[in-house]
Amino acid sequence: MKKSVLIVAILLLCRFIAGAQFFNAIGIAAGISYNKEGWTAEEYATQEHYLFGLNGAVLAEFVDNRTYKWRSEIMYNQLGTKEYVGEGKYINHMNYFSFNNYLKIQHEFFDFTPYFLIGPRIAYLFSRSAEVFPDVIGGMYSFHVSGAVGVGVEKVCYSRFKPFIEFFYNHDLMPSFVGNISSLGPNPPLGGVVTTIMQHDFELRIGVKYHLMPTSKCPAVINPAGT
Repeated sequence: MKKSVLIVAILLLCRFIAGAQFFNAIGIAAGISYNKEGWTAEEYATQEHYLFGLNGAVLAEFVDNRTYKWRSEIMYNQLGTKEYVGEGKYINHMNYFSFNNYLKIQHEFFDFTPYFLIGPRIAYLFSRSAEVFPDVIGGMYSFHVSGAVGVGVEKVCYSRFKPFIEFFYNHDLMPSFVGNISSLGPNPPLGGVVTTIMQHDFELRIGVKYHLMPTSKCPAVINPAGT
């Protein structure tokens, strides 16, 4: 059922993009993610450390304005964490698809455009693997919401193809998991303990966009000598 909802949402997005009069650009991006889980009960058994993963996105930008735009994305993000439990080290992986929406604020210079992005992500957890605490990882919510902020720079001039590079910080706005754990470590507290998991990650990615309508041209070079 949840997969059907995601498919329907993607189809509706595609239909909206196809009919939008203010559809401005399309693009793709790929890069790396650096993720960590925060457990409120980690002091009982485990310490979390950052884990590298991969990400990729297809994107569309709307509104033909020099300063403000709106971006929507369908993104794949490979998240997870390294768990240090006693003397052992374990890796838990989570693979997400997310629907991202950002307000984009930019300022054009002569040959590049820096910009700022901020907005929500609706993430769907479609697969996972756990080397430790499989009950917890298996109980993580299929859907949750996070908020992301990013900065980037885009190359301008001459072509409708525009390469760009971006850096994001993404943090859960709602928990990825809340539950009672009855067996944390060799000496768990009587009756277990309620833990909340909040994820956050850093993302670096590069990509290219194709502008469907002409963009700003480079300023004409004026030669005072007339040659």
